[in-house]
Amino acid sequence: MPEVRRTYQVFYTEQAATARDRLDDRQRAAFDKGIAVLARDPFLPASRAISSTGDDRTVRLTQNILVEYTLSLGRLLVFIVEVFNHKDIVITEE
Repeated sequence: MPEVRRTYQVFYTEQAATARDRLDDRQRAAFDKGIAVLARDPFLPASRAISSTGDDRTVRLTQNILVEYTLSLGRLLVFIVEVFNHKDIVITEE
């Protein structure tokens, strides 16, 4: 019998949706691609658990975009979208 792959429905908190909507076109395209990958496999090796159950997770979708999300009943809820900007670095590694 072939393996059935489940795709999670993706939802956003208001705060996460606001941060997502501020992305420029290039960032948004990469973000959407990353979210599509997460919807198919939210337990990617690049992600890590941030709760004892493993259902709350974090992953960097791109070099500059980190998301925190939780999984429940076939839903993936993105509750934090953090966009890093090199202009806000105090000390650079040179």
